[in-house]
Amino acid sequence: MSPVSRRTLLRGAGVALALPWLESLTPRASADVPKKPKRFVAIYLPNGAPDFFVPPAAGVGNAWQLSSILDPLAALKAKVTVISGLENGSVFNADGNPSVQPSHGRDLGGWLTCNDSVAVRKRLGLDMYAEANGISLDQVMAQHSAFAGRTPLPSLQIGLSTVHSSCDGTACSLSRSISWSSETTPMFKLVNPADVFDLLVGALPGSMLPLLRRDERKSVLDAVQETAAATRARLSASDKLRMDGFLASVRSVEKRVVDGVGYGCPAEPTRPTIQRVTEDGLRQNSPTYDRRVHADLMNELLALALQCDQTRIASYMLDDERSEFVFDFLPKRKFTPLTSVETTGFCPEWHGGGQSGYIDDFATIVRWNVSKVAELCQRLAGMDDGDGQNVLDNSVIYFGSGMQGRDHSADRLPAFCVGGGGNRLKTDQHLALTKRPLRDFYFTLLNGVYDLGATDFGVNRTGAPISMIEQLLA
Repeated sequence: MSPVSRRTLLRGAGVALALPWLESLTPRASADVPKKPKRFVAIYLPNGAPDFFVPPAAGVGNAWQLSSILDPLAALKAKVTVISGLENGSVFNADGNPSVQPSHGRDLGGWLTCNDSVAVRKRLGLDMYAEANGISLDQVMAQHSAFAGRTPLPSLQIGLSTVHSSCDGTACSLSRSISWSSETTPMFKLVNPADVFDLLVGALPGSMLPLLRRDERKSVLDAVQETAAATRARLSASDKLRMDGFLASVRSVEKRVVDGVGYGCPAEPTRPTIQRVTEDGLRQNSPTYDRRVHADLMNELLALALQCDQTRIASYMLDDERSEFVFDFLPKRKFTPLTSVETTGFCPEWHGGGQSGYIDDFATIVRWNVSKVAELCQRLAGMDDGDGQNVLDNSVIYFGSGMQGRDHSADRLPAFCVGGGGNRLKTDQHLALTKRPLRDFYFTLLNGVYDLGATDFGVNRTGAPISMIEQLLA
């Protein structure tokens, strides 16, 4: 028997627009009511984070406070789980040494896979620049029967991209993709908001219909007017308001994508490759590019995908690893463990000027990226998911990095989650661990939150057995 869908589609010429959850369209018979979906989003932070990232004290509820870098999450604190003390060095070294060289691409390659790309490449007999890695956590989930075949898109890969960024002596796929569906298949991210929008409204890859529609200044809503009117007639007064608000938001994001004025699409194609990384590549805001607008659009599109159940699994790279993006729009801040204040001047580029430069500049850049994640989560928290819950309640938004920060080590990894995973994840806490393998955290998500019955994940070269982190579970 095929899974029961929670989605209602509005169809038209070349368009299949999924509506969000609406009470009026929910099946009444208990046997037909689909199980409420759980969602997972992995968000990657390049270059690690400074020590101001970690809250000063561990605890639950009032016993802990957000750090100065994490304070953009203040309105969401009750839904936040900060995890410190995670390590991934045991993936690379038999003695657990957190030092990994070359660090950037190799650390990122191991972040969501808990595999060493070098070891995988050797086992497969491939050269040093071949695309090889372990299967990533999001793809293990997407390929499991609990998720496979239940949404139009098995998973979604999106991100922001510097285009000009060093691959740090490793295969560029390691620096530019956190998702791997097989040992030799990176799932490269979409960086153009127009491509993501077209995918979400049902356009087939390579279709000319979206271009023709834009040339004629038409909206996807024009194509679904008839089915939208028929569906609206079936709704309660409150659901009509929800549907109208949803369609208005679709039109708003579509208009900004189509207008293309500073909407954040790099001139490069959606899959940057080593051949396209040039010295004149995109490295900072410009008259035709605005990182703030780009991030905001990607947030809206990702939220739309989750709200409409187009996918339940996504990965989101806030930039390529070893990002050298110049944050010349971002005012500098001065930090203490719990507070920060704006000072004079603007931030430098992320890698050399931030990660390897002044700690306050580094902290300012990371805090801005945390703020974009907070805005995404606030958007999800405002989306009705039925039974008094919202989309964030039934999601885990996982934010982290493959390296600690300035020392480039695979130890003391920055990590937090927002959302309860359907009341399975314990929230409003800072859990301070001591050299706990990252794979144990992923094992906890797989089995303790999503009930996937996993028996293993990744590798641990020290020989330590895999185990769940029970303190994370509600």
